[in-house]
Amino acid sequence: MWCGVLLLAMSGALAETLRVDAMSLSPDAAWRRGDAAQEKEDGVYLLEWPVPQGVAMQVALPRRATPIKADAEAFHANLRKKWAYQYGKSAEIGEIEIGAARWLVCRRPAGDGAAIVFQLATVHEGRAYSLLAFASPQAAGLPKPVYDLLAGVGFGPEARPWSATRVVAAQPGREALEALVHGDAERLGQDGMLTGYGVEYTRPPEAANLGRGLAWFMEGFKWRNPVGRDERLPLSLRGNLEAGVVPGPAGGLAISLRLTAETGAEVEVEVSLLDLCAPAAELDDALVRLARGARAPLERLARERPATCPAPPISAPPRVLLARPGQAVAETLEFPPGPTPPTPPGLSRIKILAARPRLAGGEEALGQSLLRPLGLYFIYGPE
Repeated sequence: MWCGVLLLAMSGALAETLRVDAMSLSPDAAWRRGDAAQEKEDGVYLLEWPVPQGVAMQVALPRRATPIKADAEAFHANLRKKWAYQYGKSAEIGEIEIGAARWLVCRRPAGDGAAIVFQLATVHEGRAYSLLAFASPQAAGLPKPVYDLLAGVGFGPEARPWSATRVVAAQPGREALEALVHGDAERLGQDGMLTGYGVEYTRPPEAANLGRGLAWFMEGFKWRNPVGRDERLPLSLRGNLEAGVVPGPAGGLAISLRLTAETGAEVEVEVSLLDLCAPAAELDDALVRLARGARAPLERLARERPATCPAPPISAPPRVLLARPGQAVAETLEFPPGPTPPTPPGLSRIKILAARPRLAGGEEALGQSLLRPLGLYFIYGPE
């Protein structure tokens, strides 16, 4: 369990809900948050309850719960022995029911004698949650602000963080691309001709491991006068998309985008979040097929979610970034990950941020068939 000396550099007043895996609590606005850099370094939430005179109450709440092998009773029994061995006769150890949880409490003097330390631990669904509170040396029992803080604890679906594991670049083979653009060539007919097209995936020099670039082009010409064929008008469609994973605030899933419409028509990139739950082998197979430009297996898994899987969270609507001809636009988009309930045995769960380019002119726009199967898919797994 987390233990240490608490030295706080405080920031502003608090008005938010704190999440630790499945546990949530909403501190009173009088609580102040600790320094963000110190919180990050120590892996805790730091709180302070100001006191006009004397020692302010300070709290450290680890941001992650600890998986345990034993049940709650055995865990509490072992922790009692550990605390008794560490702190000896100076430790007062007992249990207290507060709100939705039963906490094991150890009251002891701080190492320098300047404060009283309260160590608390509880268990929920195989994970131990802990809290460390520093109070005035005169504090005989758990201070009321700390008691009220714990009275507001609730347990629900876990909000465990997700991390990006890989990126899949959907790239149809040469024959598939030829079949896709055949319709555009037929539509031009006697009015013109396609002279070339292509797609290239790259890794931009400045991109991290999970950054990719995608460029496309289609060239040809139209006759100004199809009957007389006396003048060729150039036909050119060129653009590129660069995307990469970036840290998202508050545990969100985020990617940075740069979209360029070099010539031709307006280009959009649509970014959407997909939540999938299926046997690991089926997910792997769908991602392999996706890399070849086939989205159907992935879409089937989204439709045919096993009944034993947790219901998918309500996703934020797709976001769209638009670039006009000759324009480059850049933006970072974030999507909330939602809760992470336990995944049933035999199943796996992933989230996918899909960035797919398209022409803004609709399905009938010349060149849309070339872009339709393309995309960059960022795969996330729960930590």
